[in-house]
Amino acid sequence: MQKILTLRICGDGFKKLVTEGCSHRYREAKPFWESRLFEKDGTPKHFDVVHIINGYKATSPTAVMEYRGILGIEEFNGKECFKLGLGKILEIKNYTL
Repeated sequence: MQKILTLRICGDGFKKLVTEGCSHRYREAKPFWESRLFEKDGTPKHFDVVHIINGYKATSPTAVMEYRGILGIEEFNGKECFKLGLGKILEIKNYTL
């Protein structure tokens, strides 16, 4: 069974991701994301793929992408964030260009 990391994005971000590609996404370095990205001993959790979903409905557009791991912590939009590495798009669901 694949280990899936789910990330949600809004609006035009999904269209840009699908048409232009993206090598990473940022998530704020706070306890919420720490608990999802790291084991209790501090080691990074393993994920096989990332599901990037544009919304919360079952029919929301979804891109299934390779997961490249945590690339580090960087400042993004004035906040300390985890930089999550993304690979190629493996599948796109519920979306047409």
